[in-house]
Formats: sequence, structure tokens, C-alpha cells
Amino acid sequence: MSRVAWFGFATLLGGGCDLQTKAWAEQALRGGSRMIFDPWLEFSLAYNRGTAFSLVPDLGVARWGMGAFALAMVVVLLVFAIRSDGHLLEMLALGTIAGGALGNGIDRLIRLAPQGGTGVVDFIKVNYPWGGSWPTFNVADVLVAVGVAVLFLRGFQSAPTEAAPKPAS
Repeated sequence: MSRVAWFGFATLLGGGCDLQTKAWAEQALRGGSRMIFDPWLEFSLAYNRGTAFSLVPDLGVARWGMGAFALAMVVVLLVFAIRSDGHLLEMLALGTIAGGALGNGIDRLIRLAPQGGTGVVDFIKVNYPWGGSWPTFNVADVLVAVGVAVLFLRGFQSAPTEAAPKPAS
């Protein structure tokens, strides 16, 4: 299988898994949250109408632009994958990032939120032992984070090393 095919496989598999888990969360968590690993991990349905970590809680009509931007990033990553002669692991990492962008981009454009408009379904909630929790997230967010981490680590592996100075003759 070609590197671009691996990119496509990772993109479609990741995006499909993300959208499937969000559909499951909408059905299974409407009645309330589920404790998975008490007290650390729970599944709790939330709709994010804003930016990552809800830094901007409601984008309003700008969510359309953010959704289109996410889908445009999938195309940009595809073009990069086509032009790249990168390692298979890099193609898979780019595909996971694209899969996450695909899932969240589709949500921003078409998934209806109960508060009106569209929103990204988040449902994974990690609780701190001292109280509070990390912002609720989804599989797409995990895909993007893992893909970026792999590319970051690969960058360290392939970073050029400084040649040792030659002794004077």
C-alpha cells in the first residue's frame, strides 16, 4: 500500500471512529454521565460551540468558518502527504491529525447542539484528584494530539546532528 493510501486509511478510520463515538455518546449519555474509572474518568455529554478548551465559549456564526477551516486542513494535509516522501509513520500521523480535523469539522458544520446551532460533541472527562477536571474532549482531539506528538518525536529522531570539527593537519 502506498504512503498516501496509509494517510487516507488513517484519516477515514480516525474520522469514522470519532463520528461513531460521538453518535454513541449522544445516545448513551443523554440521561447523565457514566463513571468509567471512579473518580478519575467519566463520560459526560457536552456540546462545544466555541474553540478548544472553550477559550471562546461560543463562536456564533464564526463556527461555520472554523468548520470549513478544519475541512480545508484535511485537504492541505492530503496535498502534503502526496508531495512528501516521508516515512510511513509520518503519513499515519498526518492521517490521524486529518481524521481528527475531519470529525470536528463535520461536527462544527452539521451536528445540531441542544442550545441551538451546531456544536462539537465532547464526552471524555478526566477528573483531578484534588477536584475539578480537564476540559471535556473527544476522540478527534486525541487523534490530533497523538498525531502531533508523533510528528514532534519523529522530528527529534531525524534532526540533523552537528558534524564534529575536523582536526587541523
